[in-house]
Amino acid sequence: MSQLPLFSLAPNIDPASAEGRGPEADTERLLAAFRDARLAQGASQPSVRREVSQLRAVMREAGSVDPLVTLRTLVADPALIAQALREPRTPIARTTGRARLRAVQRFIGLMGRTLGRDPAAGLTTLDVLLPARRSAGWHTTGTLVAGTPGRRRRRGPSLDAADLRRIVDATGMTASPYAQRDRALVALHCFTGLRPEEIVRLRWEDLATELTVNGHYGLTATVERNGRHVRLLLPGPASDTVEALARERGGTVESLSGPVLCARGAPARPLSYRAARDVLREACRRARLPTVDSTVLRSACAHWLRTQGLSDHEVAAVLGLARVRSVDQLLRRHAALDAQRAVREMVAR
Repeated sequence: MSQLPLFSLAPNIDPASAEGRGPEADTERLLAAFRDARLAQGASQPSVRREVSQLRAVMREAGSVDPLVTLRTLVADPALIAQALREPRTPIARTTGRARLRAVQRFIGLMGRTLGRDPAAGLTTLDVLLPARRSAGWHTTGTLVAGTPGRRRRRGPSLDAADLRRIVDATGMTASPYAQRDRALVALHCFTGLRPEEIVRLRWEDLATELTVNGHYGLTATVERNGRHVRLLLPGPASDTVEALARERGGTVESLSGPVLCARGAPARPLSYRAARDVLREACRRARLPTVDSTVLRSACAHWLRTQGLSDHEVAAVLGLARVRSVDQLLRRHAALDAQRAVREMVAR
């Protein structure tokens, strides 16, 4: 998907006033520009993904105070940034609070001038607004943010194939005209190796029915990872919902063009990351399951693929993982549960 040029906008022009450039789209372009700038500095892909994720978290915290806030307006309001870092709505770990502060500092440092701000002045103002204690050494300024020692996020459940189907079946049960879109969105989260940001950017041109390098014939999706194009097989539960969505649009997967998952009232605009997250959260609630993240869903998908008879190498290929040991990490908790069940069955004999 082609990105609109970010740096052609003058700092005093409101992006929301331009045709097709809403606040959320402007925020996504800024995050994309920040991601590219960090990668150009030599930062690793996982580090950049974490920083972007923390920026989104700060945006959500600021949004609870000012629902109209965007990333562009947030940079111009250091007091709101400081409040979001000092007073999160839910308890967070100290490491999470520090990660949010570092992400904000790097964003201001890299993108401040693009937004018509002085990065040095912005960072100084933010430091003044945050509490501080005596510095413990030359490498730290003593700035304090919210957070407590230890892990704050409760571990998510270990889902199985039945749970994944419950989540998909609980989606799109209403008479909404976007019911099939939401069902395809959730199925892509539950039964593929696509990442959330890849799912919302997916276009019909990226899909094809073909024979993969692993000898499986079916619907595939081509995405860009680490500067190269990767073709992933979409297993049956996901490909069926995508094909049903294509039929609802009045065509086939091969004949359609544009975003697969469109925003409400804007067929040419893809669904936003935040809206997709809300759809998934609502699906979990309807399935009477706690809200889960993409890692939990990917782990459950890996376990389901193993139960279908796929080897670790085949599971890694379907999920688009570069290393087979990543499959072991995803299945670690499922392996522990399977071992517990095996022991319980032996003791019960």
